[in-house]
Amino acid sequence: MHIPAHDQHDADIDWFATDANGYVLHVASGGGRLPGSVAASEAVLLELHAYFLSRAETTSAVPGEGVAVHHPEYPSHARYARRGLLSFGKTDLHNGAHGQYRLLARPLQPLTTAELPPRLRQLLSHTQLPGPAASAATFDVSSIL
Repeated sequence: MHIPAHDQHDADIDWFATDANGYVLHVASGGGRLPGSVAASEAVLLELHAYFLSRAETTSAVPGEGVAVHHPEYPSHARYARRGLLSFGKTDLHNGAHGQYRLLARPLQPLTTAELPPRLRQLLSHTQLPGPAASAATFDVSSIL
């Protein structure tokens, strides 16, 4: 089932992507527009969400550049980073027109798509940043392929 625009605007939806180097990203939408590939299927989104939250916390998380550990959003983003995902949050919450995200937590050992089961790699292949996310402090949702 497609995720309608009004649901995207009203909710903070966790979604997932990869970057050009094969790293896996977690993104908290903050009431913003989802990429079309993410909004296309709520079932796929829920499958990815269940998989990543069931992964063991095997690595430590560190805050993104300019983010303090006591930042109010850091704990929820660190939860994904401890599972290997680069975790981004929206910079202007609940502003649907604003598409800028910043890195809030990073893993010490980033997860790559090569480490995932084939089904998950295939699902993630539909949503990709054009460049490397591990070295980026921010990205704009309009850059998602």
